[in-house]
Amino acid sequence: MKQFILISSIAILAGCTPKPSALLSGYSTEGLTYENTSVYYNGQLAATLGSVEVALDDGKLVQEATFVLTSSEYNDIAINIIKLIHEKKEDPNWEIEVELKL
Repeated sequence: MKQFILISSIAILAGCTPKPSALLSGYSTEGLTYENTSVYYNGQLAATLGSVEVALDDGKLVQEATFVLTSSEYNDIAINIIKLIHEKKEDPNWEIEVELKL
């Protein structure tokens, strides 16, 4: 019985983890374009690929791509940029980060 409860609890917790597409659904990519390793907002360079990393995260190996904003004026669209890159990337296992400017 304890084993059944444990398996049921794990299944419930796994089901509660939001999918990236659901988590990002409230954000728009309007005005954003992705070319090579750069992100443009309304034709202006907003972010560039700053680093590609391999990391050990929660006991698993992950690949991360970090985009660096060109100006603090784009801080408000950082999550929108994550959504754009998430939609455009070919490998679903990559984690996308955006480094904000102060």
